[in-house]
Amino acid sequence: MKNQSVSELINNVNAAYLTDADVRIAVARAERAEFIVASFAAAGKAIKTLVAKVKTGSAATSAQHA
Repeated sequence: MKNQSVSELINNVNAAYLTDADVRIAVARAERAEFIVASFAAAGKAIKTLVAKVKTGSAATSAQHA
């Protein structure tokens, strides 16, 4: 099964009771939320990589002094 974005899911829902503007607002909010989550995930991954590099660098430095 292909992972769909929230905006794609919203567009696939029967929203006959909503105005076109309401659907567009829902899609815009969903895209904004997905962007925020992706940004936090990328930041977390970058921090994890940085911490791993710092640990590797400090381990090599402490080994040189021993």
